[in-house]
Amino acid sequence: MAGLPRLVRVADETRWRGQSAVATALVVAAYWGLTWLVGEPVEPVRAALAFVVVAVPTLLVISLSTGRRMREGLERTTPPPRASVHETLASSRDRRMKLAGMVLTGIVALLLFERFTDSGGVMAGLIAGLLAAAGVADWLEAGQWDAAERERETRIYVMIRPDALTPRLGASDVYETPRPGAGDSRRVEPSPFDLEI
Repeated sequence: MAGLPRLVRVADETRWRGQSAVATALVVAAYWGLTWLVGEPVEPVRAALAFVVVAVPTLLVISLSTGRRMREGLERTTPPPRASVHETLASSRDRRMKLAGMVLTGIVALLLFERFTDSGGVMAGLIAGLLAAAGVADWLEAGQWDAAERERETRIYVMIRPDALTPRLGASDVYETPRPGAGDSRRVEPSPFDLEI
């Protein structure tokens, strides 16, 4: 079972990705603010400009592509393949911790590079802008996936390869299963012993 592709709910995965990206952007912004408060050479205008220059286009591009990607995915939903398993909570936690560790290692390396090059907070602004915009877009997308699940009375999944840390960020196949207790399964079928009084 360990080598099989895993199914994860799109809404849950997108929400987690959005929350972690926004939280990381806040941590980077706090690092920049504390650096400024202790008197390090920081240029607030350049850092704020770097934040805006990255955040606005990123948010626009992701927001515009989300609707099209969701429409295409929901038009072509299929039942999950037999050769797949639902990801367990333990596997999900391990995978997300590995991904978070890799992302944070990269961010720390970039901030160290900024410190040694004396760029005045520009790298922190770029990182915070990218992560904040991507996180907000993912958070909003998670709400759209939740609404699609409620409307269709299903659960919507994407596939993660056995060795991957995250589902594909672009268009990918979407799988759908009936939500437990939804639709006709909630109706009580009449018994042959019911009397019509």
